[in-house]
Amino acid sequence: MATDHFYLFAALASFSAEVQEQLRQVDSPEAIVEIAAHYGFEITLKQLSYYAPRLNGDHWIWARKGESWRASFLAGEHQLRLQTA
Repeated sequence: MATDHFYLFAALASFSAEVQEQLRQVDSPEAIVEIAAHYGFEITLKQLSYYAPRLNGDHWIWARKGESWRASFLAGEHQLRLQTA
């Protein structure tokens, strides 16, 4: 069922302008999990990391930033930089 939640959340993100705007503003992978939970979807960081390479809509924060940026974001490195800035 958890995988279903992930697919359903990804579908919601594809169609909801409100969710898309929230996803563009996240500062951590955990924030994405929290957004999903707000809409009733239980997803995990492990799922997000696994499926992220396939999530390429402009609303995902890593859109057009490259694979290494996405990998470091999912590893929490961008959040650390934001906290120290």
